[in-house]
Amino acid sequence: MADIDMIPRSYRDGVRLRRTARQAACALALVVLATAAGHATLRWSSAAMERKTTLLRSAASAAQSDLQRATSEREAALREQQRAGLLGALRREGELAGLARAIDSALPADTWLTTLALRRRAQVAPSGAALPSGGAAQDSFATGNAQGDVLLLDSHVELSGQAASYEGMTDFLANLGRIPGLVNVQLQSSSANAEAQAIDFRATLSLTRRKESE
Repeated sequence: MADIDMIPRSYRDGVRLRRTARQAACALALVVLATAAGHATLRWSSAAMERKTTLLRSAASAAQSDLQRATSEREAALREQQRAGLLGALRREGELAGLARAIDSALPADTWLTTLALRRRAQVAPSGAALPSGGAAQDSFATGNAQGDVLLLDSHVELSGQAASYEGMTDFLANLGRIPGLVNVQLQSSSANAEAQAIDFRATLSLTRRKESE
């Protein structure tokens, strides 16, 4: 009798089936939980990335605005600087006083001037325009207009004088040529004046604000 199984086979199969169903349900529940957790993590990551993207866009927009404002301020400062330089150039402040000091320092004791004429000219030209060959030295200043035109200024000096000797005359012209800002010093004519017992001469030169290195 001990070898007789009193538990029906159908019951045993049912127990096995229920156990398998419970295991499958647990596994399915774990899969569902893992899927839900992954979906929640993905949504959280997406939201975090969206927030970072929004912050980056705001920072980029602010940086672009700052750059545009800085560019506008720099352009305004440049235009103001150009206007100030243009105004100073048109006024040519100190030019006559500087010329007088230069001539006074260059004149030898035996040389003197009888006449002096200063002619100034101003003209607007396109940027990069070729200057006439052989013309007077010209200073250029940016006008700041949209076309990029420049203001060309030149100061041409004609002077006449007398010297006790040709050496005094040539020394005077050589001294003028060594003074910064005085260029194109040229003797136009010279002749002996028997009545004044001196050498009459006439010379020309140009004034410029350009540096010697230019």
